[in-house]
Amino acid sequence: MLFSRCVALALAGVVTLTGAPHATAGVSPFSLGTAPPPPPEVETGSFDVPRKPPIPVSFLSHDGGWIEFQYPPSARDRVAGIVAQADELRAELTEALGQTPLEGVEVRVARGTEEMSTLSPSGSASAPEQTSIVYPQLRLIVLSLGTGDPVDLASAFRFELARLALGEAVGGRTLPRWFTEGFASRFSREGEWTREWQLYRAALRRRTHSTAELDRAFEKGEAQKELAQAEATGFLSFLLKPEKTAKFAAAIERLRHGDDVASALGAGYASDISVLERVWRSQLGRQATLTTILGGVGLPAFGVLAFALIRAARRRRAAALRTKARKPARAKVALETQRVHIVLSRREERVEPPLLAPEAEVPKVEHEGQWHTLH
Repeated sequence: MLFSRCVALALAGVVTLTGAPHATAGVSPFSLGTAPPPPPEVETGSFDVPRKPPIPVSFLSHDGGWIEFQYPPSARDRVAGIVAQADELRAELTEALGQTPLEGVEVRVARGTEEMSTLSPSGSASAPEQTSIVYPQLRLIVLSLGTGDPVDLASAFRFELARLALGEAVGGRTLPRWFTEGFASRFSREGEWTREWQLYRAALRRRTHSTAELDRAFEKGEAQKELAQAEATGFLSFLLKPEKTAKFAAAIERLRHGDDVASALGAGYASDISVLERVWRSQLGRQATLTTILGGVGLPAFGVLAFALIRAARRRRAAALRTKARKPARAKVALETQRVHIVLSRREERVEPPLLAPEAEVPKVEHEGQWHTLH
């Protein structure tokens, strides 16, 4: 009896000692060391991840497989345009980045900038003039139709989807603003003529920024920001030329593994970033010079040709009007002229004129070489 009580006390002490760590974690010491599963927020590490608010009941939905669109009925026609180009844009981004295609993307379209806050995660704030925003952790894009002037919904969609694809391709690493903005603007295709004009002026004045100066130019705003946007887009377009796509994808892979932009581009293109910038500026300068020459020579020649064509067209029109005015006068003269009728009778009805009998011949004689009439 004494022996059994001692054994029981020893076992109780062992259980108490081994169960102490679990008890501090809120687990019963009699649970054989298995803790209950943590809450979903802790298990997925989603305490810092914002949550999507519910979609309004009146919204329509379109499921494109890898992407889903949520939008109000009034935006049906405008959303149809971005739905039609979503698959093509996804293929372009996949080829440029050399990564797996996007999956599980959701796009929400707001009626105006005020409604964007109700469709975006709680706690997120956007600038009043901002008409599009992306949440990479949720793979969520929120677009606005605009309250005043209509917004180019297709360009905004392309811009934000490109930002999302680039962020996923580099594993969520923070990149310089000029790189992200230039990549997204290149695929958005918004304001291409304006950017080309800004680059043309900057090339003529030789006032382009280096990549190291672009982020500071973005922060200055106004004209400096627009120029920086144009230069970043132009440089990324240079890096994304079809013959250089594989090199750009190799640079993205280096960024994914932790390299900075300069090192990644140097490894992908086998050239220093300063050399790449110099080649791009050289091409930009040649294009500006060629444009100036064509504008100086081609525009006057085009003006002369246009003047000659307009003058010839006016002459043809005046001749046609004169011809058209003569036709009624001729018709009027023809109507006023008295008509002459010619009647042809039948042959059997004709009256033949009487035939005159020939005169009788007077007899003549010759006498001594002369002729004499007989009476």
